[in-house]
Formats: sequence, C-alpha cells, structure tokens
Amino acid sequence: MSFDDYDENTLRLVLDLASYGEGSLSLTVLERDPILVEHGYQGEDLKPLAIGIATVLSEPDQDEFLDQLAGLLAEQPCKPYLTRHDGVPHLHYARDDAPFGVWIATMAVAGLVLHVCRHGRDRLRRCTAAGCGRWFADTSRNSTRRYCSPACASRTTVAAHRARLRYAATPAGTIDR
Repeated sequence: MSFDDYDENTLRLVLDLASYGEGSLSLTVLERDPILVEHGYQGEDLKPLAIGIATVLSEPDQDEFLDQLAGLLAEQPCKPYLTRHDGVPHLHYARDDAPFGVWIATMAVAGLVLHVCRHGRDRLRRCTAAGCGRWFADTSRNSTRRYCSPACASRTTVAAHRARLRYAATPAGTIDR
C-alpha cells in the first residue's frame, strides 16, 4: 500500500497526535514531526486536539467511530482550497495565515477522514511492543505489521530471544513466574 508523501505525512502527524493525547508519545518527540518542524510550530497547545483524536481512534464500534470522526470534522473550520505553493498541486484545509491551532487541526482531522474514506480504519493500529502503544498506519503489502517502528520490533525480538535464553538456562521444573 502506498500513500503519496503529503497524505502520508499528514496521517503520521494525526497518529502521533493521538499517541501524544494518550501519553504514549512525548511532546518532545511530537515536536520532531516533519510538518511541525517545516512550519516552525510548537506543539504544546495541541493536547485537547490530540485527546479528541485519540478518543475517536479508540472507539471500537465502527458506526460510533464514524459518527465521532464526522463530529470531529464538523468542529473544524475547514474550507479546502487547491494550492501549488511548492510546485505540486494539493489541498490545504485552512489558509496559510490561519492561526496554528486552526491550521493543524483542520489538516490533521481532514487527513484522517481522507485516509478512513480511502483505506478504511483496519490499518490504523497500536504498536504491540510492550510499553509502547503508539498509533501507526500499517502500509505493508499484506497488512501484518505489528510495530510502529523498527526499534520497537527489534526491542521485542531481543526481549523474546533473551527470555528463551533464560528459559533454556533454567533447570526443568524451577521456572520462576
């Protein structure tokens, strides 16, 4: 599965916001997001938006999820327009001179809505690595990705390997649990 860079960057930002809203991503890491860096924005005022997005993504019922997502979109002062400021035509959802909170909220929520409309929500997942729980989009061909990053996958693999070594070194019948 492939998304173009603009959509993928927006989706990554909205999932990072959700992770920040739930506490599985720090503000320091969030503020390294390429969109925030490129535009020189700080993320400290994003907590309410982040919590709202996390609440919607966490909704298990599909119909309720879509209703909540539609509600979140309706709260945004969106007015999509076509821009070519960087030479590539794409949509902006708020004017470039809009306040940061308006600009980022409309872009993030609209990006999430577009992803769900195009690809569904099945590939929006939480990382299964112990202690992580970050949201990510599974863009693998066969939809089997379980970790948000290679670091989480590696950490989980190493932990499992060490557990097997400990088990093998323990005399039979004396395993501590």
